[in-house]
Amino acid sequence: MVRTPQRFELDQAIDIVSGQGDPRGLRFRSTARLSHPTAAVVAADPAKRQLTLGAFGLIGPGGVLPRHHTATVAQEKRKRSEALHAFVDLLGGRFAGLWAAAGRKYRPTRDPLPAERALAAVIGFGTPGLAPRAGVPAAALLFHAGNLAPRMRSAERLRALLQEEVGFPVELEEFAGGWLRLPDSERSRLGAGRQHNALGLSTALGAQVWDAQSRFVIRIGPLPRLEFEALLPGTPRHHRLVALTRLHVGLDTGFAVNLVLAAAAVPTMALGGGGGRLGWTSWMGQAAPRQRDAAEAIFEAADQAGVMQEEFGR
Repeated sequence: MVRTPQRFELDQAIDIVSGQGDPRGLRFRSTARLSHPTAAVVAADPAKRQLTLGAFGLIGPGGVLPRHHTATVAQEKRKRSEALHAFVDLLGGRFAGLWAAAGRKYRPTRDPLPAERALAAVIGFGTPGLAPRAGVPAAALLFHAGNLAPRMRSAERLRALLQEEVGFPVELEEFAGGWLRLPDSERSRLGAGRQHNALGLSTALGAQVWDAQSRFVIRIGPLPRLEFEALLPGTPRHHRLVALTRLHVGLDTGFAVNLVLAAAAVPTMALGGGGGRLGWTSWMGQAAPRQRDAAEAIFEAADQAGVMQEEFGR
């Protein structure tokens, strides 16, 4: 806007320089010439919160004062005296600010952030207060709006969303399966209860059953060690990753996060300070440099479903 102010309408320039604030706090300057104005905004200085108008003010081609006042100010400027021009702008700047404020007042549909509000509504977060409860910053929700908006969710959309989020290759292992715990009322019993005990029809051995459709695995990597540790459970990035996945797949499907550590980044096992965390960042039996990436770390994320169910069920 500083280099090409003529490309901006007056309302746009005021919004940019004022930062969506009160336009009466800006400094409006007029042009001391009588030639036809080429644009509504002749010059802009955001650092000084100053706009030079082409056709509004006390003097200039659209000025309300007689033209000889414009000629007088121009003559003083040729003498390298800015005092008279500054005094005229001091008087007229107040009127320019009121005029700009009146234009904003009578545009009730004007929204300071129309695109953001529209995107939030499309992905289901148009109601104030919903976005903070999702566990993901509002800016991230809007950034991923293209993948969160469609009702028909797909594995490819989720893969693209997560890969954009973490910045490393992401694969999805669909139908990884998982154990579903049976409530007491649905378990097979013998004796007095005699419930769900018809062989081949309703009998289930144990307290849980295997369901191939109830779980998938998100495989991320190979990762350098710092990124691997930054995505471990309990970290902000892991929580954000799980929250985004929950928003995409809903609360009924379980999933796990498989973090793959690059072979060159796998640490050697050592005792003492700075050692690895058992089951998380430690590998044993590495006499020679590892040739394959470490893909053993799989962390279940099903516990997050209950947290989100509680948040959105309030």
